[in-house]
Amino acid sequence: MSATKYILLASAVAMLAASCDLFDEDDITPDDTAPDETPADDPDPEAPEAEDDAFLTDDGGRIFSYVPAGDLLPASGPGHADTTIYRPDIGFPLEDAAFLNSQVYRYGGSQGSINGMDGGQCDASNYDYPWQDTFCESRSRNQIMCPDGGHEGVDIRAASCISETGASHWAVAVEDGRIIAPSSSRYTIRLQSDDGTLYRYMHLKMDALAVSDGEFVSKGQRIGKVSNDFFNASGERVPTTFHLHFEMYQNYAPDEETAPIFDQVSPYMTLVNAYEKKLRDAE
Repeated sequence: MSATKYILLASAVAMLAASCDLFDEDDITPDDTAPDETPADDPDPEAPEAEDDAFLTDDGGRIFSYVPAGDLLPASGPGHADTTIYRPDIGFPLEDAAFLNSQVYRYGGSQGSINGMDGGQCDASNYDYPWQDTFCESRSRNQIMCPDGGHEGVDIRAASCISETGASHWAVAVEDGRIIAPSSSRYTIRLQSDDGTLYRYMHLKMDALAVSDGEFVSKGQRIGKVSNDFFNASGERVPTTFHLHFEMYQNYAPDEETAPIFDQVSPYMTLVNAYEKKLRDAE
């Protein structure tokens, strides 16, 4: 398995401090300043300032962390190391705490045994941090960002396992826009912003939506409940876990010489940014 890197600013600060011999090795208590050292009130101008959100916790007291973009579970696909925050001002698409990880290669997924994760979707480790990217996870779908085809969005588990708790967890609008819910889709709701950015919400409970086709909604407004609605091209119900599959479409060009196309881009770091803001606002 590739090394999991928790993005916790406190760890980075601790390592930087140790390398500069400013802290005691055992208890990281600041040493007394030696006469020939920089006074305590005149900090090293090269040292980064600690941020207030070094540890962000959700409403359950769990410390938020995430695996770097593109770092997928072993044997689950190539990933796509896209660190772009495409929409820095959107909200997070679920009201409560949420966990981004694989629905296929973890507990409860059809390929969970590949990584020794045999068991049901309600396994506690599915509902804990760190988040893990699933964009470009192996799928038989064409996607410009995934040369060999791959998962076109990211999967988000709600705060608790719905099949076990029966709880309702709401998906909400990430920004102001118009709802597009064509009758041809039995498991997809679309939200389009004024500038054309498109978001896809999949696997909501379609017979209990809080919005209708063509309705204009505001950021944070409830759209529907996280569920497991999914059907194949023949209209037959297909088993899947309880989760929200979330996609984001933008005009994208890999360089200035290439004409942009409107296609799925990785929402992973955009969602990390939105979730961190959500946690800060709740403090």
